[in-house]
Amino acid sequence: MKFKIKNNIFTEAINNVNRALSTKTPMPILKSIKMNLTDEGMHLTASDSNITIKQFIPTYINNEQNIMIDEIGSAAVPGKLLLEVLRKANDEYVEIAMFEEKFIHINFKNSDFTLNCLDVREYPNIKLISTNQPIELDSNQLNEIIKQTVISVATSETRPILTGVNIKIQNNVLHCVATDSYRLSEKNVSFDFELPDINIVVPGKSLLELERLLVNTKEKVQLHLSNNMISFKMDQIIFQSRLLDGNYPETSRLIPKEFGLEQQFNRQELIDVVDRVSLLTREGATNIIKFDIYEDKTIISLDSPEIGKVVEEVHPLQQEGSLIRIGFNSKYLLDALKVLKEEIVTIKFTGEVRPFIIKTDDDSLTQLILPVRIE
Repeated sequence: MKFKIKNNIFTEAINNVNRALSTKTPMPILKSIKMNLTDEGMHLTASDSNITIKQFIPTYINNEQNIMIDEIGSAAVPGKLLLEVLRKANDEYVEIAMFEEKFIHINFKNSDFTLNCLDVREYPNIKLISTNQPIELDSNQLNEIIKQTVISVATSETRPILTGVNIKIQNNVLHCVATDSYRLSEKNVSFDFELPDINIVVPGKSLLELERLLVNTKEKVQLHLSNNMISFKMDQIIFQSRLLDGNYPETSRLIPKEFGLEQQFNRQELIDVVDRVSLLTREGATNIIKFDIYEDKTIISLDSPEIGKVVEEVHPLQQEGSLIRIGFNSKYLLDALKVLKEEIVTIKFTGEVRPFIIKTDDDSLTQLILPVRIE
C-alpha cells in the first residue's frame, strides 16, 4: 500500500473513526484502524465491538483528486498515534507507504515517521447491518433530539437499561426518553409520513459519539435496525452501535399534570445566576442549591459549612401560585437549561418534595428534576 493524500481530509476522517476506538479492549487489534485502499478510495474502519464507525474517502470529490494512489492494499494502523502524527503534520499532503507488511511510513515536509502495525488479517470481520426500508431523519433534528435527551442517561451501571435512551415510534410519533431516576428528559416529534413502530434502547455513550459526528453532517441520516443493532448512515460515514437488552421502565406516569406554582424566567439570565451560585461546588461543596420563592423575588442560594455560602436574587418575568422553598441538584438544572433554544422558560412546581418540570414554547420537550428534602 502506497499513496499520497490531502492531510486535512485524512485527519478529519481518522478523527471521526477514532471515536470508536477503546484503550480498554482485550483485543489489541481493536486499538487499530483498518485502512483498506482501493482504486475507488480509502475505507477506514474502527470498532470497540460495541461501536463501529466506517468512513469512505473517495479518490475524487467533484472531479478534484484527493488521493494519489501508487499501490492499493490494507493495513491495521494504531489509531490514536496516527491521529497525533497527522495533527502535527505541517504540509498540505502526507505520503504513506507500508513495507514488510508490518510497518507504515508517514512522510510530510521534513518529517518521517515509522509506526509498527498489527497483522490486518487478524482484524475481526464486522458485519454492518442494512435494511431495505430505513428510517430517514434530518441530521439537525436528530442531533437536537440526542442533545436534549442524552443528558439524563444514568452513568452508573447499577441499572444498565437506564444508561441508554429509549426510542419508540408509534403512530408516526417518535418518542425519546432518558432518566437516571433523579431527572428525566422526554422529546416527542410527529412526522407527516409513515414510520414503522419500534421500541429500542440505544446506549447513551453511543449517542454522544454520534452527536459529535452529526455536527458536520448536513444531509439526511438513514436509520437501519436489526434485533440487537442500530446503524446510522450519513454522507460517507456509517455509525453502528449495539442496543441494550431489556425493557425500559414506563416513565409517562412520572411527569406531573397539575402544578401549584409556575415561574417564568429569561433562560440565559437564569443560567448565569445558577452558574454563579454553583461556583462553590467546584471547590468540593455540595451541589444542592435552594430556591426560596417569594411574591416579588426568588432567592437562589448554596450553603456549605466547609467552603462558604453564596446568595443571589432573581426576579421572575411572571409568577403564579403558592410560594415554596425547594432544593435540588444545580447541575441537573443547568444541563436542562443549556439544551433549550427558546429565550423564555417556565418552571412548573408541584411541591417541595415532588418533581418539577421545565418547559418552553416548544411543547415537544419536557425536562423533569426530582428535588431533595431540605431542612
